[in-house]
Amino acid sequence: MHNVLFFICLAGLAVLPLAVLGLRAARPKLMPWWAVFSIVVGLGWALVLVSAMLRETTEGGAGHVGALFFGWAFVLVWFAPWLLVYALLQFFRRRHAGHNA
Repeated sequence: MHNVLFFICLAGLAVLPLAVLGLRAARPKLMPWWAVFSIVVGLGWALVLVSAMLRETTEGGAGHVGALFFGWAFVLVWFAPWLLVYALLQFFRRRHAGHNA
């Protein structure tokens, strides 16, 4: 059961940036940038911490300590490439809209 919950946490962490940035792309006024970063870092940090604690119970060790102190940094490293993809999509979207106008 711990392995299933562990993989659910990792899947949630993998999908989180896509879901939040997708909502930002669809409704920018509903999802300002401070909310994007707060949701991704806060919820992502919680998912990293829970997955580390679940993994610890099966393998032993103190992995949750690293996740507690540096989980937010791991989430930001995971989020950075998705921000780049989002920026490129917005750039091409605006460029294409400018050519049609």
